[in-house]
Amino acid sequence: GTPSASQSYTLSGSNLTAGIVVTPPAGFAISTDDNTFYTPAQTLASTFNGPVYVRLTGATAGIYSGDIAHTSTGATQVDLAVSGTVSDPVPTIHTTGTLNAFTTLVGTPSAAQTYTLYGELLTANIIVTPPTGFELSTDGNSYSSSLSLASTFNGPVYIRLIGTTVGNYSGNITHTSAGATQVDLPVTGEVQTPAGPTIFLEENFNYTAGELLTANGWTAHSGIGSNPAIVGSTGLTYAGYPPSSGLSGETVFSGPAEDVHRTFPVQTNGAVYASFLFNALSLPNTTADYLIHFGPDPIGTDLKGRFFIQKDSDGNLRFGLTKAAAATGAVWTDYVYVQNTTYLIVIKYVINSGTANDEVYMWVNPAIGATEPTPQLTASDATGTDAANIGSIAIRQGTNTPLALIDGIRVSNDWAILWSGDAPPTPVITVTGEPASLANYAGCPSEEISEYSLSGSNLQGPIYIVAPTGFEVSSTGTGGWASEISVPADFNGLIYVRLVSGVVGMHGGNITHNSFGATEVTIRVEGETFVSPVVWNITANFTAFDHEVGTPSATQSYTLSATGALDDITVSVASPFELSLNGTTNWTDELVLLSNFNNNVYVRMNSTTAGQFTENIVHSSLTATPYNLPVSGTAALPAGNYATDLFFSEYIEGSSNNKALEIFNGTGIPVDLSAYKVLLYPNGAATPNNTQTFPAGTMLAHNEVYVIANSQANATILAEADTTSTVTYYNGDDAIALVKTVGDVDEYVDIFGVIGNDPDGSSSITGSWTADGGYSTKDKTLVRKPSVTQGVSVNPPIPGAGDTTGFLTLATEWDVYPQDTTSYLGSHTFTPGVQVAEAPVLTPAGGIYYSTVNVTMSSATPGATIYYTTDGSTPSDTNGLTYTAPIAVSATTTVKAIAYATGYTPSSVTTEAYMLPVSIPDIATLRAQPTGSNVYKLTGEAVLTFQQAQRHQKYIQDATAAILIDDSAGIITSTYNLYDGITGITGTLGLYRNMLQFTPVADPGAATSSGNTIVPEVRTLASLTTADQAKLIKVMNATVDATQGTYPANASNINVTDPTATLVMRTFPNTDYSGTPIHTVPVNITCLVGQFDANMQISPRFLADFEVAGATLDAPVVTITRVGTSIQLAWPDVDGASSYRVESASDPYGVYTTLGTTNDITYVIQNPTEAMKFFRVIALN
Repeated sequence: GTPSASQSYTLSGSNLTAGIVVTPPAGFAISTDDNTFYTPAQTLASTFNGPVYVRLTGATAGIYSGDIAHTSTGATQVDLAVSGTVSDPVPTIHTTGTLNAFTTLVGTPSAAQTYTLYGELLTANIIVTPPTGFELSTDGNSYSSSLSLASTFNGPVYIRLIGTTVGNYSGNITHTSAGATQVDLPVTGEVQTPAGPTIFLEENFNYTAGELLTANGWTAHSGIGSNPAIVGSTGLTYAGYPPSSGLSGETVFSGPAEDVHRTFPVQTNGAVYASFLFNALSLPNTTADYLIHFGPDPIGTDLKGRFFIQKDSDGNLRFGLTKAAAATGAVWTDYVYVQNTTYLIVIKYVINSGTANDEVYMWVNPAIGATEPTPQLTASDATGTDAANIGSIAIRQGTNTPLALIDGIRVSNDWAILWSGDAPPTPVITVTGEPASLANYAGCPSEEISEYSLSGSNLQGPIYIVAPTGFEVSSTGTGGWASEISVPADFNGLIYVRLVSGVVGMHGGNITHNSFGATEVTIRVEGETFVSPVVWNITANFTAFDHEVGTPSATQSYTLSATGALDDITVSVASPFELSLNGTTNWTDELVLLSNFNNNVYVRMNSTTAGQFTENIVHSSLTATPYNLPVSGTAALPAGNYATDLFFSEYIEGSSNNKALEIFNGTGIPVDLSAYKVLLYPNGAATPNNTQTFPAGTMLAHNEVYVIANSQANATILAEADTTSTVTYYNGDDAIALVKTVGDVDEYVDIFGVIGNDPDGSSSITGSWTADGGYSTKDKTLVRKPSVTQGVSVNPPIPGAGDTTGFLTLATEWDVYPQDTTSYLGSHTFTPGVQVAEAPVLTPAGGIYYSTVNVTMSSATPGATIYYTTDGSTPSDTNGLTYTAPIAVSATTTVKAIAYATGYTPSSVTTEAYMLPVSIPDIATLRAQPTGSNVYKLTGEAVLTFQQAQRHQKYIQDATAAILIDDSAGIITSTYNLYDGITGITGTLGLYRNMLQFTPVADPGAATSSGNTIVPEVRTLASLTTADQAKLIKVMNATVDATQGTYPANASNINVTDPTATLVMRTFPNTDYSGTPIHTVPVNITCLVGQFDANMQISPRFLADFEVAGATLDAPVVTITRVGTSIQLAWPDVDGASSYRVESASDPYGVYTTLGTTNDITYVIQNPTEAMKFFRVIALN
């Protein structure tokens, strides 16, 4: 299955008149460039003079020999003997990396660790099984009790303690595959009991007024040195709240300034409460912002449990809460709080198992007592990424935060203890006993083990134990040995000590014991290390290994024996080096040899990634000092083009919080992201506002991406995210940079946008950088072109404010896609050095059409073949249809197309959405359709019952139902009169607070009729339902709440009551009844039906819609008589009537049309042509 290393010989000819034919024997292949090998005969030029490379193909096991034949017309054949052996492959499993001891609190899985797993020549899946108490994953998200991985698997395996039961856990992670030797990886861990109810932190600001908070136990973590918070001159008090001594913390600046925090024992499960007193002195504006929050320890940028404040135009305050979202994702109180008043705030953060389900709650002025009340606010963004831990509380000074006083901060894991008045108890660590002196052979753990007793009281976190150099400690004595361990706060037992030094001589030092807030306690341990009786006899003369990734290096060897060895000799080495006893087969990372072994050990390098590697071949045996034999080498990438460094490969600026950044590694080698950071420069700022860093060891493999998402993005984006971060708090006018730290210097490796340039010239969020071709950095998804090999490392020239063209590489290096496109997120197409086919152009472009559209497709790339789909899937040369002629689109369809051409990388996908309206006969049918992007055309005529300037709204009704037209964009430009008929209204359906709205997409044109009559349906308030929305109705004998005195000019809510119910009467703005006295007597109200959330409402249109109850005229009694070819209507005079309106209809339940108005008590219809007609007469006063 693997070709051998090649060998070469020189070939030339003289006086040849034809080419030289070189024919290898079976099992061999030849090449002239040591790159492309051939098994059939190859004809070389008659003038050829150079090396010919030959190697075993390795296709089938066996012994091969024969002659390489060289022939040319007229020349004597020359043969060159060649032989070799192909051995049967030996399946081998490899693991690299070691695991530290795990710790976690019961009920919470531990943080994960990783190791690398891969195999060689495997024919079956790799089965990975952890010991009891542990679980595994390949993505760090979904964990299981075992894994079955493909034989080709090569990547990280995540492991963590499950944490369900207190105790110590240890064993081996086993790795098996058919025919391969089982590989074990040891793992240990401890599940600890959490601390009981306790106060973690109390801050009463018992300091000197005016001093910096950073001089009194607080640590700055952002905006360091800029307008730092100080100790206030007065303290805050609240009845019944224990903390009352000291002064307060005071924020001093409304704008980007110094943020500070204090730490407390890290919590990884259960509830964390923070209570504090808060007084807002002044706010800079009416924009919401947050100023108190939890954080992890270390704090970083993952800020949780955010306490918001906002002022309205009257100066009233409301308080808000999120788990991690910005103000747009906050839940709020009403505006019922005021400035310069002290409030008691409690925030509760609940840490749940999982990665996106922690909960956050808040109370304002809660009842103080042992029983926790129902929360006043519950954060609505609970599905955002959870905190790594909760271990700090912070005071923030942001752009819109108030000048404020904060006092009496108490942090606890229990509600009741917040009010106890107890100060945090003094934590104490106790050790008793004295470890006995130890002895060992150099490099070997001592056979004797010493011990002493350890316990603690009032501890709020684990006890951290650190042994002096040369010693290790354990809480079990049988496993979990390390120079540093931790035990739970309630630990009360023995700690074991052993000597492991590799240096001959006397050793001693103090074992230290620390826990949060407790005084360090030490205990002395001593021992002596002796020379081992085993002597290693190793002769090695290695040179640095060198090979190309994918092909093992040449083999080297050394001799090994061990004088005095009493037990087996173990020889091991870490990847990418391998060991063998014969130099050709059974390559492995560990050999177990007999104590009397005296022979060669073979070594090779077989790296799957490029880079320089240095490892030790470790030799160990009982009572022997381990012997490390260093090996090193370099693995080079195969010939090809690679990226010069990381760069941004995708930018999503979608709707709402659907934002994400993607970083791509095309360098050919794994990259440690801890040397990089992402910076956000908002609104033309020259300095960053938000920063995303990466933990040490965050590796990004070649050809892989790292996705940073907004914590409130949709599920599709979050499923691809590797982390969430505030660096995604961008809009279209914010620059973003990827920075690499080299030594002490930060260097740009990619810049998105222009740092220091605001393309809209203001702090608004409406602007963006743009380029021809529909390019914009707002409301778009941008994907880096496959040919791009490096980022923008020099900030482009800064244009003038408001110039949107400064992002010079926007069109040349990026492909643009519609808002909320996420199909490219999670991977990146990278084809450096290869031309990319031009994307297909679809004509006409997508949009709204009212008849069948014939779509043509073309690509500027010569000879390109275009493949397309109409089912929403991504087209390719194996998916979709081949374009040969225009396609007819007769229904709403999304067409996607891609171009392929020989010698080119496939183009980006062009997407065009063609929306053709669905014909709907009447409004009742329209109301039954789904909301969303579907376009509907109302083919029947609808009558206009009301229209207003606000949002260009129109109410329409037909014989089946009614609906509101919401036309904020002013699409309908035709002018209509009340009761005009309109035909062919086209638009989409949507909901606003449960009110169904028809949003037009085209102007339907002039009215198709006029003077129609809609007779209001007499209804009671209690009978109204959602189906009545937008209908013209009449409510009888209703009483209007006259508290306001007059009808307001703006849209307002006024209660109205009829004999069946009380509802809100929502007035229209700027009507003819605005400013008139509210009716104080019962009225009959002609009105339109509305809905707000679950509540039905009514809205009168005009002052004439109010009619004093009981003042209705009698209905005329009409007699119909045929007079010749005419019809005469007659009726007796109605008391109080001044005139009569005559109406007709073809359907007695349909829409009546006014024929005319008369002062007489007769009306003649001349020469009617219809076979049947219905008439009615209405008395008017």
